[in-house]
Amino acid sequence: MAARGSAVRVDFGWQGVSLRVPADWSLGKVDGNYKSGYARLDDSEIVRAEVEWREAPPGSARRLPIPDLVDRYLEKLNKKAAKTGTEFSVQRRSKFLKDERWLEGSDYETFTWEADFRAYNLARACGTCGRIILARVLEPKHESDPALAEEVFRSLNDHGTDGRIFWCIYGMSFWTPEELTLSTHGLKSGNIQLTFEMKGHICKVQRLSMAQVLLKETSLKEWYPSFFKKELRDFDYALREESVKDHNGLRMEGRPRSRWRQLLRPLPFVNPRPRQYADSYIWHCEESNKICVVDHLYRKKGERGSLSHALIDAYACHQKQTEADPRGHD
Repeated sequence: MAARGSAVRVDFGWQGVSLRVPADWSLGKVDGNYKSGYARLDDSEIVRAEVEWREAPPGSARRLPIPDLVDRYLEKLNKKAAKTGTEFSVQRRSKFLKDERWLEGSDYETFTWEADFRAYNLARACGTCGRIILARVLEPKHESDPALAEEVFRSLNDHGTDGRIFWCIYGMSFWTPEELTLSTHGLKSGNIQLTFEMKGHICKVQRLSMAQVLLKETSLKEWYPSFFKKELRDFDYALREESVKDHNGLRMEGRPRSRWRQLLRPLPFVNPRPRQYADSYIWHCEESNKICVVDHLYRKKGERGSLSHALIDAYACHQKQTEADPRGHD
């Protein structure tokens, strides 16, 4: 049977875990961090996919075999079904994958369960990094589409590539050096921002929707200092027009305002804002109708380096939708 759902495929990437899924599946929830976490993808009707991950124990620390982990997971589901009076059935070591050669070298188990929905499950300890993944693709019980589940599972990647981590949410796609750690994220409608940190450095990747509306009666150079007034108030900055990724863009370079000028307005007394330098790029992607922003904040004048350029080069501001190889990335 042909795979259901949108024929168009898009990428999802979060904390080093990535999948290629139908275009009508979008992020419903994320939780946790790189060491352990959870992500859920929904369509307009139901939960369609869930991924849980756990970092491999350090050194020679004992790790439960995958079958034992599956035992614990199913035991919890059984107890939950019993409490709610839901009919629950399980098929261990299910053979819904036609080709398992791509799993060679990993400790894994495939299984299915049925309650209100049918779930195809893959529990895996990666043979490369040891990361433990529990992924599942769900469908209504009146459907039967193991081909879609297999396609999604085959696209699964659970670690970085060449020292970089892949991120993709709502079509906002970029790579970060693995040294950067996600510290905060805002996934508001029309405004997505992810903030990453490492010692002495903060990097922000942001995307704003409906650029044509935001720029309807103003230019990008006029709009930016007005919209980001709060973020810019701690800097003496220079702003100039500059092409970014072949788009109309801006370059902002900032240095800390003098202590005397900062004293002219209220400041936190106990935890004053750190004095930072800024290297930022802003551009209008007409293809996606988005405004994209990459900020690099750093503590010492001589430590700017090339982080801004690395993030910009790896930022796909208008992701291509494709039906190509499900294991690759645009």
